[in-house]
Amino acid sequence: MIEWSSNRIWYQDMPFKVNGIPVGARMTVIRLDNKKLLIHSPVQLTTQLQLELTKLGQIHAVVTPNMNHHLFLSEWWLAYPEAYFFAPPGLQNKRTDLAFDDALSAQTSSLWRHQLYQTLLRGSDRMEEVIFCDPTSKTLIVGDTLAWLNPSSNILTIGLALLNGCYQNPAMPLYWRLTFKDKTRLRQSLQEILTWPFERIILSHGQLITENGKSRFYEAFKWAL
Repeated sequence: MIEWSSNRIWYQDMPFKVNGIPVGARMTVIRLDNKKLLIHSPVQLTTQLQLELTKLGQIHAVVTPNMNHHLFLSEWWLAYPEAYFFAPPGLQNKRTDLAFDDALSAQTSSLWRHQLYQTLLRGSDRMEEVIFCDPTSKTLIVGDTLAWLNPSSNILTIGLALLNGCYQNPAMPLYWRLTFKDKTRLRQSLQEILTWPFERIILSHGQLITENGKSRFYEAFKWAL
């Protein structure tokens, strides 16, 4: 794992394909004030990853930002039975094989209240996403809200990124952007996020945003604002 913010945030990348096209996947690990770990968007759970996590602390909560980020949940659920598992809107109906402890919403969970900001990106008739912000490291943490698949040497990845408008700059992929029919609710979500104290952004797919994060986020959503 790579340390993003000293003793606070780490991330783990893994190869991942969507319909045979490499887009990569990224998991974020946040060490809460009680030294317990919050896992955001879990990736494949390998023995090496388990060993690294053990050194950081105890797995306390596992969250998935949206309905698409559930593929590796089963192995985490079996490996960490004492952890709290949180489902984003719609996932409990999609993954009836798993017993979730609670549902994520725009209200911050008591497990990380006063430590992280949390809200829902609303307005889509297909999928909503839970967005997090860590004010300590000034980091916004998203799933598919933004993607930035540049640079890439794979022609299929480049083609997919160009088609979805997330190659030259970070952006919400077009396939999802088109599902946001309720622009008023979307703008309300975006305006709330833009009040948060963040300068950097961790994305689940593609290049990280290491500076000017709030400006990048605003530019990516000018079409909605």
